[in-house]
Amino acid sequence: MKLVRQFLINGIILTVTSVTMRLLTVVFNVYITDKIGAAGVGLFSLIMSVYTFAVTFATSGIYLSATRLVSMQIVRNSGEGVKRAMRSCIVYALCFGSSAMILLLVFSERIATSWLGDIRTLRSLRILALSLPPLAVSNALSGYFSAVRRVVKNAVTNILEQFIRIFLTAVLLVCVSGGGIEAATVAIVTGTLISEALAFTVSFILYLFDIKKVKSMKAPPSSGISGRLIRMAVPIAVSSYIRSALLTLEHLLIPKGLVKNGASSEEALSSYGVISGMVFPVIFFPMAFLTAFTGLLVPEVTRYKETDSKKSIEYVTSRIMKITVIFSVGVAGLFAYYSQTLGTLLYDSAEAGKYIRIFAVLIPVMYIDNTTDAILKGLGEQVASMRYNIIDAFVSVVLVFFLLPPFGIKGYVVVIYVCEILNAVLSMRKLFLLVKVKGMFFRTLILPAVCMIGAASGTHLIFTLVGGVYSLQITAMLTGVAVCLILYYSLLRLFSCISREDERWFLSIFRRKKGSKENKSVKT
Repeated sequence: MKLVRQFLINGIILTVTSVTMRLLTVVFNVYITDKIGAAGVGLFSLIMSVYTFAVTFATSGIYLSATRLVSMQIVRNSGEGVKRAMRSCIVYALCFGSSAMILLLVFSERIATSWLGDIRTLRSLRILALSLPPLAVSNALSGYFSAVRRVVKNAVTNILEQFIRIFLTAVLLVCVSGGGIEAATVAIVTGTLISEALAFTVSFILYLFDIKKVKSMKAPPSSGISGRLIRMAVPIAVSSYIRSALLTLEHLLIPKGLVKNGASSEEALSSYGVISGMVFPVIFFPMAFLTAFTGLLVPEVTRYKETDSKKSIEYVTSRIMKITVIFSVGVAGLFAYYSQTLGTLLYDSAEAGKYIRIFAVLIPVMYIDNTTDAILKGLGEQVASMRYNIIDAFVSVVLVFFLLPPFGIKGYVVVIYVCEILNAVLSMRKLFLLVKVKGMFFRTLILPAVCMIGAASGTHLIFTLVGGVYSLQITAMLTGVAVCLILYYSLLRLFSCISREDERWFLSIFRRKKGSKENKSVKT
């Protein structure tokens, strides 16, 4: 139970960090949208689609590989093994990060003119290229901190990076005010470059102090650590390249497909910007509450697998999947109910509100898929996970190519639905073949949906009686959210979706003492 307590405390720390960062990201996106408009957001999203591919090449699977490699050495109780693993990971990250930087610098002009079809992206691409080496090494260091359960240090670095990025971007945007979309995007990416460099510096200093703590581990290291790193990272990297290339191609095809449907270039960028730069950051914001715990699942499940503890894997998987379903269904209901209010309050955009409601239905699928992928990676099934992601990306490219010219933005909505569901089904099928997940489908998935519909209906009735259901005041919305969540929880308890055992388990992590009789009943 001591490990479970540490897992939960680390999860809470990461949750606070993730929520803070996602909140800052949403605020940042609102600010950026206000400054450069939907078309500017669309252009920036195109730049970031290329940058995302460059980041994929720069990192080349190093975060997951560092996490699993260090976790394996900790299981062996080998401090020297941890050091060797990290030396190999840092060298690996530097090689790929530097290569990615050089390639992006060399081909940036061709990418801007031929791929993106907009020379305004050239300077931004060249600036972003400089951030790739420190970003790659930072990923390796993050993997180390996750493996040794020092999540506070990751949290400090991530929050610091986000604050610096937002502050610098705001200052630079003021400096280039009136310079147009190109100058604005240059200001934004310059803030990103400086924040990445500073975050790397802080993370590396923290690592140098932390690595001294492994001296107490006296067992000899595993042999062939560098070879094991290559065998872990390369399949992940190759799969990531393929998927990222397909995703980049998809994002390049979207504006072109919308233009073929009859939209102008600016209208196409605007529609693309609304969904990718405005709606999805809001949709994924609550996932911060889950990603904190799912990120910790990788080293924990890896340890359970190394010690052949199948019952522990089944127990943790069942618990986290149940939490994911209940949480994601609740979020979906809130977003569907308050979509109009969110679109207006955040972006002063009825269009954004419309798409928030459309994609709210997909939230459980997206969140469950995210948790499933984390568990599969912990089980060493990262290649299978990436295979499903590649299938998803390939299908997405094909559908974008054929559906957007005749159907426009409606076709893009269909593409997102089909591909998200496909990926989730493939991943969950694989997980259920490997792990026996406890719980019935009806009670785990259907009943929470019924409870959320009941909670939203009850909230609507209450606010109808007092007035202001669709009030655009943020206090009214927050009050409504609180009422809806209370009703949702009450209905979950009424229909036994959440039991007293679940509540006792959660609370006991904080108060049970090691060695108690009840602790020994479940080895986690």
